[in-house]
Amino acid sequence: MNKSKKIGTFLLFTLLSITTIVKAQNPIVKDFGMADPHMYIFNDKAYLFSTRDEDRNANHFIMPDWHIWSSNDLVNWTYELKIDPSETYMGKGSKRCWATETAAKNGKYYFYFSNGNDDTGVMVANQPEGPYKDALGKPLLEKTLTPGSEYDPTVLVEDNGKAYMIFGHLDSKDKGLRYYISELGEDMISLKETPKIVVFNKEGGFFNDKPNLHKYKGKYYLSAGSVYAVSNNIYGPYNYVGNSGDDSYGLTGRAHGNYFTWNNQWFHTWCNFISDPKIRFRESYMTYLHYKDNGEMVDDTNFLKKHFSTGIGRYDADWDVVEAEWYMKANKIEKKESANGGFEIQQIQNNATLSYPNIKNLVNKKLMTFYVSSLKGGKIEVREKDVNGKLLGACKIPKTGDWNSYQEVSCDLSNVADVSDICLVFKGKTEDILHLDWFKFGDVSFSESIKIQK
Repeated sequence: MNKSKKIGTFLLFTLLSITTIVKAQNPIVKDFGMADPHMYIFNDKAYLFSTRDEDRNANHFIMPDWHIWSSNDLVNWTYELKIDPSETYMGKGSKRCWATETAAKNGKYYFYFSNGNDDTGVMVANQPEGPYKDALGKPLLEKTLTPGSEYDPTVLVEDNGKAYMIFGHLDSKDKGLRYYISELGEDMISLKETPKIVVFNKEGGFFNDKPNLHKYKGKYYLSAGSVYAVSNNIYGPYNYVGNSGDDSYGLTGRAHGNYFTWNNQWFHTWCNFISDPKIRFRESYMTYLHYKDNGEMVDDTNFLKKHFSTGIGRYDADWDVVEAEWYMKANKIEKKESANGGFEIQQIQNNATLSYPNIKNLVNKKLMTFYVSSLKGGKIEVREKDVNGKLLGACKIPKTGDWNSYQEVSCDLSNVADVSDICLVFKGKTEDILHLDWFKFGDVSFSESIKIQK
């Protein structure tokens, strides 16, 4: 590395160590080479673990270290820690710091890391932001453990405390390349059983390295990039479903990352090769994730097309509409498919809430319009920040006839000059008060609108 490059790298990490990366965006961190992003919610705080592509012109992976950020809202990010391979059995100067996984159990945090595509090690810490220490001083998954590949782990800790690891590379054209699964020991740094091949009934287009495993409504979702398979049993058999994305924004089988939930909302974070995939330099993105009524996953590519650079958790009162499913916190609601296509908010109960923080250009807005359907009618209160916040407006929702009959219903807003965070609070006497598809803001009040129409 030449002198100027050393100085640039030093300044980068000095800056990261003392600075909050303000406001979510896509890419999450610009010009960093962030790859293999994995998001975890520990102690009601988000932690983002990533690898790093060092050279934006390299035709092979040059990955010198791992990194951790934290956030209280998925919008403002604080740099926490760099983990150097010299802190592991890999040794000083290694540039094979490939994909990772982090899991919590027994009051400790376990960082599973790939030594290139050779083997997998494990580090342990007392807090998610570290510092981490090599727990074994040697691989947890030795290179010759299976006939496949011992790298790119994913770990799921069940509610009963049992933990499972899946690792490897699946290639439907090469029967020697499979995913393997093993239950971990209670200590999280040993295997409780000999790894078994993960069974598939139907693989479809499912192949790649870096598997990722999560659970939704009792089913196991095993993904490689944004393509995934589902099973009722963690060992399988798994049935290939498809792509949660649509190949845009790098949402393919190469989109290393993970799916996660926080505050009753689901998200997806992943990385993308920013030019020719043969050039090994990536950046990382995030979007909202939705589940169809049949359990299929859908990345919100509509949000990406309209607001990619803004990123999740931020809004603009000048947008044509804000889709209701773009909330950041929710209570007493369900997100489901809409008769209008896409998704909406249903099963809204009395005192249910939806939160939308970081809204700019609210200062001159005088009207808020909701696109709703309702059988019995109800009420929407617009409050600042949370359910107990300052009342900004209230909208009476009429009966619309049936769930497939939608109306635009508006109410005046006031006292919004210094407001950036709003919370919708729902009132009604049924278990499904109304269905909310979207809302928007206006510069003209309800009474002024009537005068204009006259």
